[in-house]
Amino acid sequence: MKGRKLAISIVIALVALGLIAFAGTTLYGQLNPTEKALAALRDTPLIGPAIADHPDMKERLREAIRQELSEPTTSGPSRPMQVVGELRREVIVPALLKADDASVIAAMAARVELVRHLQKANPPACREFSMGGIARPDQLDAEGQRLFRNMLVTTEAAYRAGRGGTTQSTPSREQISDMLRHAGFTKPDFDKLDNFVTLSNDVSCEMELKVDSAPPLLPADEQGPFSRFFVAR
Repeated sequence: MKGRKLAISIVIALVALGLIAFAGTTLYGQLNPTEKALAALRDTPLIGPAIADHPDMKERLREAIRQELSEPTTSGPSRPMQVVGELRREVIVPALLKADDASVIAAMAARVELVRHLQKANPPACREFSMGGIARPDQLDAEGQRLFRNMLVTTEAAYRAGRGGTTQSTPSREQISDMLRHAGFTKPDFDKLDNFVTLSNDVSCEMELKVDSAPPLLPADEQGPFSRFFVAR
């Protein structure tokens, strides 16, 4: 159980990095604590395939988990989290930036479904998602968990689509602002985005839904680049 708890804590920290990973819950009977924690990460949508694609990361994670179990970090990111941060920067984000328009648009659509559900069912979790991720997706209701996993799976599909590809068009922040205006954002909307951390659960969720719902409101040639910007952030 110790290894499994470490794996879950790693996944919770992943959420803070924007990976929004979802911990596996299988018990790995004959594995030692280090291998249990690593196996849970390898069963996580999006991060699992990234680890499989880069065996060197697997070995670095294994060693980081082993050291963390032996001598837990008392401040700052844990050793596994440092490796996961490298995995995100070096492997996942570059692949998402190469994903085709259709896959990133689908990933954004999955976000819309999740946020729309959380807006009614769990506003605090909706705000948490809008701030970077959900720390305990296992505590969502059944439909929330289903939609959360679907979002991860669609993001994983975008990751797979971008592996080995060439860099696609991704707008700058200034261009994103122009696209949001085209999608109907007004000055009060931008004011809310500028002060996002101060917003209530309901308002932050409303703004998250409004941003994620923007692609269909944009010209066809802007929908993919807009989605890619947010999926890879």
